Amino acid sequence: MAERFSIEYVVLPSGSVPVREFLDSVDDEAAARINGFIDRLAILGTGMPAKFVKKLTGSLLELRVKHFDRIFRVLFFYQPDRVIVVTSGFQKRAEQTPWAEIKRAEALRKVWLKYRNDYPKSAAQRAQISKEHGL
Repeated sequence: MAERFSIEYVVLPSGSVPVREFLDSVDDEAAARINGFIDRLAILGTGMPAKFVKKLTGSLLELRVKHFDRIFRVLFFYQPDRVIVVTSGFQKRAEQTPWAEIKRAEALRKVWLKYRNDYPKSAAQRAQISKEHGL
């Protein structure tokens, strides 16, 4: 069996983790189901069945999770060396993935690619990074 992918989460300059904040906002059962799908993504990676993963942009994908009558999405992107970077998540309420969620995930991707969660120590510099990236 192929080696697992490692999962990394985007951390904002403020120290918050968008996908963790999302998971904290849903009930425990839904959070457990979403985490289970993230674990499954780590095992299967690019082999995850298409009914669970959809490409949104050139590099951004969404993991589709259904829990009873609710639909959740976790946005992520792949990196070399079997790394999956999870940007954010949300509860889907419309047919199309909201453009604002895609735009936010792309901003999170850009900041992760530039800093890889390793931000300057200065609070002023971290605030400037957040401002520049609209976070």
